[in-house]
Amino acid sequence: MKHDDASEPPAADAAPSADGRSSRWARHRAQRRIELIRTARGAVDELGAQASMDEIASACKTSKSVYYRYFGDKAGLQRAVGEYTVTRMRDRLEGAARAAGSFEDSVEAMVAEYLLSIERSASVYRFVVALAPDAGRGRHDRHRAERARGERKEEAGAGDGGERWLIQEFAESVSGLLAEAHVRHTPAARRLEEPVLSYWAASTIGMVRGAGEAWMNTPEGTPRPSRERMTELIVGWAVDGLRPPGAPVPEQPPA
Repeated sequence: MKHDDASEPPAADAAPSADGRSSRWARHRAQRRIELIRTARGAVDELGAQASMDEIASACKTSKSVYYRYFGDKAGLQRAVGEYTVTRMRDRLEGAARAAGSFEDSVEAMVAEYLLSIERSASVYRFVVALAPDAGRGRHDRHRAERARGERKEEAGAGDGGERWLIQEFAESVSGLLAEAHVRHTPAARRLEEPVLSYWAASTIGMVRGAGEAWMNTPEGTPRPSRERMTELIVGWAVDGLRPPGAPVPEQPPA
């Protein structure tokens, strides 16, 4: 069914004054916004990360003006799709990590879920990563675990402050999950202390993200490991060290 401006609720400043009716409009707008995000995500998945607003609107059987009404511009739509996407990715990674019985299993579960996510929706991932940073977004406004659990305001419209390097915020929140797994599964005498724990978690997540994106972007026609094999490789690098498989181990100096 095609939607146009006539079917959309009025702007906030034109909303009816009655509280009950205003609340219904607000709920309608919030639901419509989520619907637009989901359909746009599906369109990007089908059309590719470089899809234009015209192409997205056409694929979603609505008008481009509706997307501008809710998101302001393409960057606003990217931010909305990005928040929707990375929040759900993080929630899946958190669930996988918490269900694991050991540190190694936690890392493996998180890596496997991450690779599965980017393989299933590579175009959406690229669409989100391509978002330019918002210079006005401070560190204290960044994506937080509690916001990922649904405490953010989904109904907020365009112009409410964009995500600053959304994918970096995602990486930072996942590094927190990794640090939690280390603490949860490591005896107190062997745990890394802050700030070294944060350094280690950030470097490990940076490696996982870099390896995953390189794997995802392997040129067509070039052989690449299966997702399962890539998971094994990345987990090995993360848990046992970054030395390439088969590389000689340096001799230890005499005591």
